[in-house]
Amino acid sequence: MLTWAQRMVAGERLYVDLIDVNPPMIFWLNLPPAMVSAATGLPAAMLLVGWYALLTVAGLTVALPDLSRLLPTGPRLGVIAGAIGGLVILPAHSFTQREHVLFALSLPYLIHALARADGRAGRSSWFTAALFAVSVCLKPHFLIIPAGIEGFLLIRRGIAPSLRDPVVPIMASAGIAYLGAVALFTPAYFSATLPMMAELYTSAGVEWRELLQGNQVLPLLVGCLGLGLLTWRGGAAAQLLLVYTVGAAMIGISQMKGWDYHFIPARGGLFILAGWAFGWGLSARPGRAIIATFALVFGYASILAPPFAAQRNFAQSPAARLRDLMQQTAPGGAALWFTTSLKPQFSILQTTGGRYVGHYMSLWPLPELYPPKGPSGLRPLDRLEGIERDLMTATAADLARKPDLLVVTDGASEPGFGARTWDHLAYFKRDPRIAAALADYVPVDRVDGWTLYRRFKP
Repeated sequence: MLTWAQRMVAGERLYVDLIDVNPPMIFWLNLPPAMVSAATGLPAAMLLVGWYALLTVAGLTVALPDLSRLLPTGPRLGVIAGAIGGLVILPAHSFTQREHVLFALSLPYLIHALARADGRAGRSSWFTAALFAVSVCLKPHFLIIPAGIEGFLLIRRGIAPSLRDPVVPIMASAGIAYLGAVALFTPAYFSATLPMMAELYTSAGVEWRELLQGNQVLPLLVGCLGLGLLTWRGGAAAQLLLVYTVGAAMIGISQMKGWDYHFIPARGGLFILAGWAFGWGLSARPGRAIIATFALVFGYASILAPPFAAQRNFAQSPAARLRDLMQQTAPGGAALWFTTSLKPQFSILQTTGGRYVGHYMSLWPLPELYPPKGPSGLRPLDRLEGIERDLMTATAADLARKPDLLVVTDGASEPGFGARTWDHLAYFKRDPRIAAALADYVPVDRVDGWTLYRRFKP
């Protein structure tokens, strides 16, 4: 996402030069650090983390003072410990993913929802509601959390107080303004991207059985059930925290991918709820509640996502060797990847200072166009249509930019092909434009499942 924002700063157009299925909010949110990086030369990734930390601190600075009058000392300290664990420890390698941003910007809204449940929210809740509305616009799935919380408040307070509450109109107005901005500034999202999603992307995902057997959903459901039974009688605060956690779990489940970062808000909510339970049970000794909460967070993280494990593993991985090879072959050069994955190209390019020149972040449409269990054989070049024709045309245009390096991934190791034999170059070489451009490249070396090519003609 950051790479796309950097290219937007350079003048490329979202959904025209930069093709992606995600709504534009995340790209717009990433523009400030990308612009500062372009102006100052500071590392964009560092600025990105700082930017979202600033937004998080701004919301919590407004909301945290209200927490002291909403919860007793023990539950309050337990909730804070759980929130810190969910924000800093559990995300691990998923910092600044959209779910991480949602969790960070939803916490001030959640605090003020506790105040609104008792009719004690002030005007500061307007700011946190607007901030939260921005994060909800990142994905349509994120609407589940405000729907659950506002539904809970409606049941608890009744219709009249809910109608007088300005929070829902503020969030709805932000959503309407966002849709208007999308139509005005990125009309191709409606005319091209949504049809592309309807054609292919909505069918991508895993089956229910595979999702439930993974290491994400079952622990969350068991945790929600256990903590729900334990805390439901603890009053509106505990109930609201449970509603938030269940809603966050539904966000991860509804995306039907089973990816770990989809469950960042759910894991964070679970540990906030656990912190509340520890704080309530150990109200006479709040320090122990904090220790118990952090122990639970670290224990869970050590199993699921150990802090800095991804960074340590990367240093010894084939991807690190590929990064070093690319840096030696063409330092800071432009690169094009033939892969259906998002990893590791963007992390490598961010660390090497290279540029990515592809229209698409990856070739994810190919496994959908040629599924493992589908008929064998390729469609004739003159019969390509829709997204497949667009993908071929975009690849020809990418190669016309004369990238310094090409990285080609073995099809058998690609996500989506199910170990089926697939040759990216053979697929694309059917187009004469692409075949002619590829003739300017020679193989440099092979690292694990990647083959690196460099351009030898000026």
